[in-house]
Amino acid sequence: MREDQMTPEERRILRRRKAPAIHRWEQELRTQLDLAPERFRRVRWDRWRGIYQAICQRFANRTQTWKNGLHWANTNGYSPWAMERLAGTWQAEPDSWFSALPELLPQETGMVYFLLDLGGDPCGADSFWLFEGFLSQLLQVLALLNQTAFLGLGWPDYYIVSQKYRWIIGYNHHDVVSLAGEGFSAGALAEFLGPPA
Repeated sequence: MREDQMTPEERRILRRRKAPAIHRWEQELRTQLDLAPERFRRVRWDRWRGIYQAICQRFANRTQTWKNGLHWANTNGYSPWAMERLAGTWQAEPDSWFSALPELLPQETGMVYFLLDLGGDPCGADSFWLFEGFLSQLLQVLALLNQTAFLGLGWPDYYIVSQKYRWIIGYNHHDVVSLAGEGFSAGALAEFLGPPA
């Protein structure tokens, strides 16, 4: 089917599928860190929207407007479910806070989602790049990204989310980490992040 015969939604999906920036960015990560695709990868074009919507359903605050996505959730608040389980917000060192992830999430043995908030439409999933990977590889990725201004993207907000949607960790450009959900180690929270902000 030619692009001019497609619906707007079909054109948006096609553009997303062919988006060269996310592919180049992922390749640069792979090259610099020697990442195996089975350990850290971009979520495929046919899965990302459903995953993003499930994350928003669980964690985005939809009490003020039905369109609210994750954009600025780490500043304006999460869903009522997540806010009831808010572990806290902390001022963090941008280049090292994530080293506490294995201790914060001692039971997390599977992959997690990693979402980069690139701005754009605050209500749209198109402003997010979505990856999945194991914590050990995510630690390598975050270390490299902090050394390289996110490989030229600047300093976007980002989220790390359980693939079982049990918890969410948000990091914003004000160097504030927020943790909400279930499964965090209470001892590690106090030890590594200090008292809540």
